[in-house]
Parts: sequence; C-alpha cells; structure tokens
Amino acid sequence: MKKQPKSWLVFSSLAFQIGIVMYLMVSLGEWVREKWEIISNWPTLVASFTGLVVVVYMINKQGKRY
Repeated sequence: MKKQPKSWLVFSSLAFQIGIVMYLMVSLGEWVREKWEIISNWPTLVASFTGLVVVVYMINKQGKRY
C-alpha cells in the first residue's frame, strides 16, 4: 500500500496553486485587453471568472481524494 501524503500538506500546496491560477488568469485578461485595445474590463473579468471555476474544480478534485 502506498503511503498517502498528509492532508494538510496537500491543502497547503493547493493555496499556492490557487494563487498561481488566479494570477495567470488575471494577467491573461489584462493581456487580451491591451492586445485588442479594449477599454472595458470585461476580458479581465471573464478570465478571472474562468480562473475561479478552475480553482473550484481543483478544490473539489483534491477534496474528494482526502
């Protein structure tokens, strides 16, 4: 039987993953806004909402394992 990592270790590393995903998605939204010269903040909002959905999926997936 394989030894499972401690649940606190898994969930603490999840915090870093959440931060990285949200940073990348907001940066992507800002890049799209500048690239296409869009005045409104919609690209950033859509990208950050997409990042939020990805984060919820990651939390749900990790929560089912432990």
